[in-house]
Amino acid sequence: MKNIIFILTFFIGTVSMLAQDLDQYKYVIVPEEFELSKEKNQYQLNALTKFLFEKYGFEALMRNEEKPADLLENYCLGLAAKVKDNSGLFVTKLVVQLEDCRGNIVFETKEGRSRIKEFKAAHHEALRDAFSDIEELNYEFNPGEVSAPAPSSDGQPAVTENAEIAQAEPETRAPEASDDVKTPVTAPAEVVVENPMIDNASVKELNFEKDGSAYFLEKSNSGYSFFQENSEEPFAVLVKSGNDDSFIYKSLTRQGVAFFDEGGNLVVEYLNQENNSVKQVYKASANQ
Repeated sequence: MKNIIFILTFFIGTVSMLAQDLDQYKYVIVPEEFELSKEKNQYQLNALTKFLFEKYGFEALMRNEEKPADLLENYCLGLAAKVKDNSGLFVTKLVVQLEDCRGNIVFETKEGRSRIKEFKAAHHEALRDAFSDIEELNYEFNPGEVSAPAPSSDGQPAVTENAEIAQAEPETRAPEASDDVKTPVTAPAEVVVENPMIDNASVKELNFEKDGSAYFLEKSNSGYSFFQENSEEPFAVLVKSGNDDSFIYKSLTRQGVAFFDEGGNLVVEYLNQENNSVKQVYKASANQ
């Protein structure tokens, strides 16, 4: 009997800790297409996922929606939703996962199950079953903890990425007098990139070209924000990973590595949905 009481107490305590851990996150970002799907919003699974997160207290956004101002300023306020398919021959099994801004899985539900033969109904029933774990969390956003996301596996706090995904302050692009180019004494140390096209370590913006489109990197405290020309919101961030010319590449859809080659070009490498390596090269512009 004592063992049963201990197990129940441990389980209740674990659920409580998980709820507290998730309370520091305000948003859930739902993709238009899950890895298990063959098309956008297949079986209306993505729309149902967004609906269920909202039902249980989260502010859910589709990935292509306009982002709120606080999420643009602090990307780590959001969690990326994933649905994992563990289905067998006769049983549909789905698991819901939540991933933080550093790519760490911070929460995973049980396997939601359904034996319904019709695909759409089976996926809906399995998803709702999985969401029963999220319902039990009694989630409520706690704004007092948003600045302290859980640390990553390498020991660095996840907050290092909180501003880069959408920090587009106008003053960083405005023309500056030569006397103002030097880094203030109180500012964080600048990232020195071994780029032969740059002879000034205080340059705040690097320009690139790829497939006829222009891109630029805007320097931040922990690396760079990556923009496409005429876009106010960065589509990715580059976070320092030890070496001055080596970075973690992180966007809302993928994570990989990035570095500058000997010609000053930006090289990005990541795995696609088929786990095949993809390499993207952004050519350094001569006008930087």
